[in-house]
Amino acid sequence: MKPQPHANPAPTLSSGSATSLHALVARIIRITLFAAWLGVGASSLSAADFKDRYFEGEGDPESLRLLDISRRMFAPDPEYLSLPMLYQPSWNGLVEGPTWGAWWIQNSYGTTYCGLPFYEEPLFTFLKHAQQLWFDKLGDGKTSYVWNGKDSWVPPDGCLMDCANETWAMHRQGDGRVAMHDWAVEFTAAGGLLQSELLLISRNRADLAQYLPKLERCANFIETRRDPTNNLFWAGPAANLLAPSYAGWKKPDGTYGMAYLAGLSVTYIAFLDRLVELEKLAANPALETRYRQRRETARAGLARLDDGEGCFVKSIDPDGTQHGVYGAAHFGYFETSPNHDAIAFRVVDDAQSRRIYDKIASIPGLRPHHLILPNAPSLDDMYEAPTGLWSNGTWVNGGHWTTCEARMLLAYFRLGKYADAFASMRQIMTFARRFRMDNPLVQFGDEVYQPNEPINVTYDAFGAPAGLLRGLFEYLYRADGLTLVPHLPTGLERLEQKFPVRFGDKRLYLAAAGQGPIREVWLNGKPWKQFEAGSVFLPYASLPRAAAIQVLMGTAKAKPFRAPPVDRETPTLPKLAYEWPKTAVISTNPLPVRLGADSAGGSRFRGDLAQAAIFNRALSQAEISALETAPPKDSSLVGYWDFADETKGGFVSRAKGELPAKKIGAVTAVEGPVGKAIRLNGEGYLELAPVPALSLTKGGTWFALIRPETTAGRLIDKCPVGGSAGYTFDLYPGNALRLITDAGTVSFAAKLPPGQWARVAATVDARGHSVLYLNGQKVAESTRTDAASEDLAALTRRVERLRRFHRLMVQSGSPEAYETAHARLVIDSFTATCRRFDRLRAGKLEPLPAASQTAADRLYLSTTAKLTTGLEQVLERYRTSTDSTQQRDYGLWQKSAH
Repeated sequence: MKPQPHANPAPTLSSGSATSLHALVARIIRITLFAAWLGVGASSLSAADFKDRYFEGEGDPESLRLLDISRRMFAPDPEYLSLPMLYQPSWNGLVEGPTWGAWWIQNSYGTTYCGLPFYEEPLFTFLKHAQQLWFDKLGDGKTSYVWNGKDSWVPPDGCLMDCANETWAMHRQGDGRVAMHDWAVEFTAAGGLLQSELLLISRNRADLAQYLPKLERCANFIETRRDPTNNLFWAGPAANLLAPSYAGWKKPDGTYGMAYLAGLSVTYIAFLDRLVELEKLAANPALETRYRQRRETARAGLARLDDGEGCFVKSIDPDGTQHGVYGAAHFGYFETSPNHDAIAFRVVDDAQSRRIYDKIASIPGLRPHHLILPNAPSLDDMYEAPTGLWSNGTWVNGGHWTTCEARMLLAYFRLGKYADAFASMRQIMTFARRFRMDNPLVQFGDEVYQPNEPINVTYDAFGAPAGLLRGLFEYLYRADGLTLVPHLPTGLERLEQKFPVRFGDKRLYLAAAGQGPIREVWLNGKPWKQFEAGSVFLPYASLPRAAAIQVLMGTAKAKPFRAPPVDRETPTLPKLAYEWPKTAVISTNPLPVRLGADSAGGSRFRGDLAQAAIFNRALSQAEISALETAPPKDSSLVGYWDFADETKGGFVSRAKGELPAKKIGAVTAVEGPVGKAIRLNGEGYLELAPVPALSLTKGGTWFALIRPETTAGRLIDKCPVGGSAGYTFDLYPGNALRLITDAGTVSFAAKLPPGQWARVAATVDARGHSVLYLNGQKVAESTRTDAASEDLAALTRRVERLRRFHRLMVQSGSPEAYETAHARLVIDSFTATCRRFDRLRAGKLEPLPAASQTAADRLYLSTTAKLTTGLEQVLERYRTSTDSTQQRDYGLWQKSAH
């Protein structure tokens, strides 16, 4: 999973803690406010007609309302955080979160799988570009990847990764003791499944030709882990999807080796289900047979992973020891991922699915707040003790991950456990209403991990609304057609989806009514005969381009239902009547400044530090260069440490004002290149008291003379871990320089060699312009792209130009093109922003706390700005394209300037 800071487990009421009572009261208040916001009480939840933006229906209004909200979260909305807020212009795709500059397999797994059927353009292209980051860096057995600036990896052929962005990839899980981790084996199966599902849905022949050979290599890599004696699969430490919660086999000598991992078998079988269909779609009968045989033998081996009660263990050691048998004296926890995934992906039959669910339901510790936890009780077989980051209820050991909740929701719907599904979404809404869609969730799923951030948004967190939506009809894509498995929640008499579901170039609009076995199916007003008691089959070749499909169960009667007309009109733009509040370029926070560690004491720098300086303004390049030859003399200098004088357990600052750098842990004085230095070996760091002078609200400069041992870790830090409210100057992800502030992130692949001195500096000015320097030379810069610093009139003009471009694209006969859809998304984002500000002024939206409100306003504006920037960059690249369609689109883009 993503790197996370240390935290303590939540106290429980049984401890008599006042904090626990406060948390319980706060939770009751949140739930009460949520019910009041829904406008329903115990007496008002009666059957009624419902009609909103994405759903119509009859029945329980709360359930219908939650379904509509779930779909609203995947389009610009004036009230809710939405998926387009995770757009990254540099690769024209999605990013895990504003503070997570990459795309993770395990974190995106549940959200993507559940959301794919209804990801329309441009979201579909955004997702495709995000997943392309993985396959562009697929292991080939030859290419080396550098980790930590010191160790070099050559991933085996067909191996995917934990995460990737444009410049780097982690082919091992990137947290914990990375050097001892196995390759990303189950990640490869999950990434292969996601890409296969995408291809089955899009049916794009060019993409199929590009990616099918790579998917075959992924399957072949996993086959290298098959034990032919039992058809189980070997995996070492942190090779599981909820890594690094799995240590593999602890050998008698204390080292860790491989064991049989249940999750790998389950995920690989689900991947092979889809790979078989892709080979059929590509007309490769020999390969179809090969992967079908591999799947059946893997299924045969899966039975060996049974815990004796119809559930799956987590793993089995080579000596036969089982991990994850609930109630056992050792390793007696229940591991949910392989179990709920087996239900969600139909790896097991209905009878075993019910046994698994019954076991989950019988263990109160798995869902204390209606959200599934990865395990309960606490793990006792990790390679680290369950303290700090590894504490129960905090991270991978009993913390909640909504990517897993998405798959749990599919299991609920398959088994008709609708109350569980809606209870899950209600809990997620307590975070959504506060703009705190964070992941993981700590305190066993009841609180955000990053409480110091004013707002949170992560891709993981959209797993619950995505799961609620896919669960309704399940959507089993095949080479020759699509199977719908309707699951109409109890309490709903009728349901109509007013948004399309994708299948190649077809768009399906779905409705269902009644309970019990399917009795009738209608397609565009005509009877449809290809159905059974529990499912409907839709051959691709027989479907019209727009299909309105109505499924009637039990005694339900047909009602008029047709596909709505496609809105291809270019909307007018509302007026953006908004005055951006005067905000600092760097937010204040109560955290100390740390030299050599993050705000949680982690991400420690290893090496020598000879000089460090902090200024309260952005120095020029000439001033940065002068720091290399003389100590700084400037009224803007806040602190300067050359470590020549040590006193009272720290080092004095030579700037005006006293800012001693206090030693925390092991910090050793050594000789430096121009005097004294300190050596940090990972056991200590320095800390500065959080005085106002260190807030740097109008910008600043950070300078250091370093000799890294391994080029990773924090240099100067005042950010909450995983956040940007403050400043972080560090070496990340290894060999690189990075600056994080509220103005954004700027990084440079510096390739710093271990053991050599380097002068590094970073600046950000009051406008949000960030610059990185290496040995006095400017190496990277970034201008703040959010609308907080941009003239709002200029943003409006840019959006207006894209509006003209949209109209020209529609007139040219390309209303469904990606570029047209991207332009429409810009318009919709701008419109949602205007409507939000109008509603806030009119008192029609509940305001957030001041800091959160400012951050939310900034996010709405910056989302519009980023979406605009991204499409502008795409269209400008078409200038030199030889593709005739792209040449035409560039011509329309040029025409839209007038």
